[in-house]
Amino acid sequence: MASINLLSILIIAICSTLGLAIDTNYLFNSDRFPEASSVPTLSNGNLGFTVFSDSVYLTGVYNGRESQSHRARIPNYANIQLETCSYPETNPPYCSYQLDIKFGRFQTVYDDPNGLLRLIHTVYPHRYLNHVIVNHIRIQRLSGQGTLYANIRRTTGSPSADISFDAPQYVDIRDKTFLYQCGLTNEVEDTALQAERKTVCVYYSEIPATLMLSEDRTAEDFSFYTVFARSQANAEEELRLLTMSTASNLDRIQETRMNSMWDQYGITVDGNDELDRAIKSSAFQLFSNIPTLYTPNSVQTFGISPSGIGRNDFQGHVMWDYDMWMFPIVLLTDPTVAQNMLTYRTRIMQEAVQRNAELNNIEGWQYPWASAFTGREVTSTPGAAELQHHITADIAFAIRLFLYATDNLPWLRTEGCDLAFNTARFWMRRAVYNSTTDKYDIRAVTGPDTMNSNVINNVFTNVVAAHNLFLGEYAGCVCESFLNLQNEDLNEMLRTARALHLLHDSDNDFNPQFEDYAVGRQIAQADAVLLGYPLDLAIENSTKRNNLNIYGSYTSASSSAMTWSMHTIGWLELDELTLAADNLRRSYQPYLRSPFNVWNQGPVEFPGAPNYVSGAASFLHTMINGYGGIRLRDGEMVIRPRLPPGTTRLSIPTINFNRFRFSLEVHQDGTFTIMQQAIPTAPTIQIIIDGVSHEPCGLNTACAFHGTHSAILKLVRSDTKCQLKPTELNIRLADQNHAVAARISPMIFVSIVIASVLNKFV
Repeated sequence: MASINLLSILIIAICSTLGLAIDTNYLFNSDRFPEASSVPTLSNGNLGFTVFSDSVYLTGVYNGRESQSHRARIPNYANIQLETCSYPETNPPYCSYQLDIKFGRFQTVYDDPNGLLRLIHTVYPHRYLNHVIVNHIRIQRLSGQGTLYANIRRTTGSPSADISFDAPQYVDIRDKTFLYQCGLTNEVEDTALQAERKTVCVYYSEIPATLMLSEDRTAEDFSFYTVFARSQANAEEELRLLTMSTASNLDRIQETRMNSMWDQYGITVDGNDELDRAIKSSAFQLFSNIPTLYTPNSVQTFGISPSGIGRNDFQGHVMWDYDMWMFPIVLLTDPTVAQNMLTYRTRIMQEAVQRNAELNNIEGWQYPWASAFTGREVTSTPGAAELQHHITADIAFAIRLFLYATDNLPWLRTEGCDLAFNTARFWMRRAVYNSTTDKYDIRAVTGPDTMNSNVINNVFTNVVAAHNLFLGEYAGCVCESFLNLQNEDLNEMLRTARALHLLHDSDNDFNPQFEDYAVGRQIAQADAVLLGYPLDLAIENSTKRNNLNIYGSYTSASSSAMTWSMHTIGWLELDELTLAADNLRRSYQPYLRSPFNVWNQGPVEFPGAPNYVSGAASFLHTMINGYGGIRLRDGEMVIRPRLPPGTTRLSIPTINFNRFRFSLEVHQDGTFTIMQQAIPTAPTIQIIIDGVSHEPCGLNTACAFHGTHSAILKLVRSDTKCQLKPTELNIRLADQNHAVAARISPMIFVSIVIASVLNKFV
């Protein structure tokens, strides 16, 4: 580590001399290569790889039929290593390592023990040319005389079992010679939904075994580029751009693109370096997997697996984490990219989700627990497809948040209405009328608390389903003309939503996780805590407090990081800052693996999947929605910020709400500043800070608003024909002036019939 530290000190000294600031919280150094669970994974929204692994993965490229579908492994022709530092897991001497998340690169430094030379190897996926992995190797003369040499090696691993590649061929591009191999994935996911196998092409140059620094030079740089693409045309287009540029120019483009990402996602705290480094690591692990909209070869957006693009954990499948934890952060930061991310759910999967529901004899759209290329169910987890139906409503909840943040009714009419309305239809058939309570049950489900499966009225599932039904009614109103609806259809959605059973123990004032839950029973995570955030259901503070106290005591020690992030936000809502601080530490310290701050699914005692992007994203919720105090609601954004523990400043650089783009800074004295950024569109909002109303500044103008307690950004609407009604549950049908005995609708009749069938299986 000494060599890297000396290099870092030298860089800092030069920057200080030039009057430039450098933040070392972006740099993670080690003189030992970590164990497998702690090795960084680098991605650029299109491809990814774990450092020094023999595998590269492309988003949306899968192989295998049905539940065997998984990310297709591509041999890593970019896995070039210094011979002196090869097999890094054996910790070869005189080698040290640095992860630079500011630039998005991993460096290996070899310092010759005799002081003759230094070798610096850099590898990174390019953010703009996002089919490219870059390798730079620098030989730097120290005291060595004459010609100096460095040996390098490429380790691609075994041939791919997922892709049948043709034999390598040579091609000349702008007077440079490359080898290339193209092939097809071996098996489609579903023959009814996927007509063709996927093409993959790899382009790479031959590398010399030995690099040479001539005696008349003090340093020499060598660059190698490897392209992983879905066609020869895409690969060769990027190679032409590469060969027209210089290595330094490609680095500058990378730096510019990464700086742009940090300008959006770079949340910062002062006064607590450990927390600041955790935040930066989390942002890096999340946005590395976010698609880039503007590149030479734009790529269709696919969902993000809990371990990101660059690994095959979870078989690369997309689950509820994408919609509930990752998407909300992107939505507040870059709503244009967020809208693009929704296309995975609204367009790519449309045929599959209709088919899923038909196969299960349920109307509407049913989303799979795990999806990959086609959108069909591909989970290999027993019972998940049959029971974890909350995924359907989670996806609709992402649509709800998108509408809160953007009020994008044209998008809703052209793309979102089908999803919102047809997922609501799913819950109309999934809900079972209970004549004893005169309410609706949702039976035979597993909520996020997977330790307790196949239960009745899981509180999270019932509430998120109610959100879905209210959204479906709103979408039906907005799109009534082309959905061919009757008013009674929409009224029935509202009646069903309001009659969904919400469990509440009045004696102990808490929400049981599910029917027959007994206090003391261990849980995987507190589904009831999620009612406060992210579901934002209006419940009494006393109930929230008891939910947090009861479930916090009985949550499994193997619980994932999301649990404690949501507990942190829950305690902040109740102004319990000490308890929030305790849970904040629990939400990241056991899950970040040194020396490179790699998120893992479980704490050290219960290791899970590495590069756990879901954990990174949920931790960012604690900063933005917890300490930043941001809530998206219909027609408004509420902001009630606080400082995280041990800090003197919190800065969130970019937040978007209905064309109002701003940064939020919380100061040491607890006051805050909203800095409106200059944009060429006029936001139609009203700003209320500490009860005083303000107007946003004009076009292409920046201005600041200061507050001491809270702010509300209110959307000024012109079209109020359709309104998204507030979510409420637990109201008997009789109390909705539609007594079931006197007036039973066709939908309720069908529900009762379904109930009799389902009861045979519950």
